[in-house]
Amino acid sequence: MATIKDVAKKAGVTIGTVSRVLNNKKWVSEECRKKVQATIKEMHYKPQAHARRLRQKHSKVWGILAPHHTKLIRSPFFADILGGIEEAAAEHGYRLLIHPLNETARAQLSYRSLLGDGSTDGMFVMNAWSTDVSIRELADANVPFVLVNGKITGGDDFPYVGVDNRGGVRKALEHLIEMGHERIAMINGRMTTTNALERFQAYQEMLSEKKIELVSDWVAEGNYEENGGYEAAKKVFQGVRKPSALLCASDLMAMGAMRALKDMGLHVPDNVSVVGFDNMEEARYHEPSLTTVSFSGHEMGMLAAEKMMQMVDGEALAKNVSILQAELIVRDSTLTAR
Repeated sequence: MATIKDVAKKAGVTIGTVSRVLNNKKWVSEECRKKVQATIKEMHYKPQAHARRLRQKHSKVWGILAPHHTKLIRSPFFADILGGIEEAAAEHGYRLLIHPLNETARAQLSYRSLLGDGSTDGMFVMNAWSTDVSIRELADANVPFVLVNGKITGGDDFPYVGVDNRGGVRKALEHLIEMGHERIAMINGRMTTTNALERFQAYQEMLSEKKIELVSDWVAEGNYEENGGYEAAKKVFQGVRKPSALLCASDLMAMGAMRALKDMGLHVPDNVSVVGFDNMEEARYHEPSLTTVSFSGHEMGMLAAEKMMQMVDGEALAKNVSILQAELIVRDSTLTAR
């Protein structure tokens, strides 16, 4: 009697791919689906009813994985996303299990191993690296998962909830350019994530369109936290010719950068206009209040949980990818260029 392993070998695919075809999941190309179905028919393969029944049992636990970012769970934006997931989980009687991993721990295990004996029905993967191969392990194992605020290169078919990074950067730059700024610096996140890549690409494109010079010394990377913004701003503003405006990839880095500018004798917004990204609650109470690109982390969490619920229930996703549109909130940290 043929096994699922036999079918996978003959079809030239992984066991997880065969499983996804059997369970009518969307994450398989039509060509691959037809090939697997033809192989199943040819080999007279029949899934074991007992194994199928086991798969249908729910533990009522969802895992939340924060790879490479142990500090992420302390950030206000993560709290907003978690709040959205938590609200939806409570409505459906689910509990949450959080797995914060630093880089050392991440290198020593796979995401699939965190699922153990099936005690977790699915996994939310937060802020994934663009080259994260372990996410494909989840897909191959037919584990329901949703990427949240970070996707992987080549994983366009994976369930994902994120933000319009390009649109957000363009709105911020349009605001600064309309105010007469032509010396615009950027403190971005690490370029290992698609968020950072998309934001930098939008920054490049916008400056090119407006025929504004991109000065390489005015671009730095930070860790999305205040200390990262502080150190990056020190580097960006150390030269004789200084930017008149600064776009930061997170509100926390913007706040850290504003502290660095103050320590360097530069006043925000009189000498330098600053724009953040996230619209965290603290941004409106900062001195000066922070102009920022806004989107709802809570809504992101709710959308991710909705996708998870559909997958756990065996339903086809109405949309694999959901992108939240960004809005620019103008406050006191930006001013007309002088």
